[in-house]
Amino acid sequence: MANRFAVLGSPIGHSKSPLLHRAAIAALGIDAEYTAVDVTESQFPSFLGSQGEEWLGFSLTMPLKHVVRSLLVEECETSRLTGSVNTIVRGNEGWHGFNTDVWGAQTAIGQSLGTHFQSATVLGSGATASSIIAALHELGVVDVTVVARDFAKAAVTAELGARLGMTARGIEWGTESTQTDILVNTVPASVEIPADIIDDLDAGALFDVVYDPWPTQLAREWTARGLPSSSGLLMLLWQAVRQARLFYGDGVDE
Repeated sequence: MANRFAVLGSPIGHSKSPLLHRAAIAALGIDAEYTAVDVTESQFPSFLGSQGEEWLGFSLTMPLKHVVRSLLVEECETSRLTGSVNTIVRGNEGWHGFNTDVWGAQTAIGQSLGTHFQSATVLGSGATASSIIAALHELGVVDVTVVARDFAKAAVTAELGARLGMTARGIEWGTESTQTDILVNTVPASVEIPADIIDDLDAGALFDVVYDPWPTQLAREWTARGLPSSSGLLMLLWQAVRQARLFYGDGVDE
């Protein structure tokens, strides 16, 4: 029986992870399958507990990156730092958690927009926002502002930046304008960002974690302003490279 892997989350139909991982499996010539399964937060614990031993690993997307942590026997240092797990691998005693989003985002932003940023605005306060803050820190950003619909969540997410030695604060969107070197959007495509909120965001470049549909409303705005923008497709690609190493071994080629 082939070893089995999948990406889990809800909604999941837009995910390009199966395309990327199937390409890696074909290139490596291994006996493995990779699929996509729609799993909600409430369904996840029972789903994970019911999978047979042929299931060796899962990629995780919304809304599972936080909830999985209580089901793990071990997690990597980056996962503990960010509180976000996007990859789990079966071990002898249970599931082990990893965060490949930080490295994926760091690499994608550096390749597409550069590494010269000192200040950043992060839009959103979920699991991906935490990974983005850690990635921005690795890129040399020293000042970060988290903007979210809920002030309390924005403040909690910003605390990670403070722990990393950054000047960090959280604000509720619509309460004040921001002006930074780069804006990183982590708000899902399903959430419409009001025009007045977009007007409050002033940054010299945009990295939008959303890649489907593209261009996003923010990307269209940055193009209209004559400023560079990049989608999250490169982030998906690079985090998948590191994820594939965890799933299939070190033969995965960067």
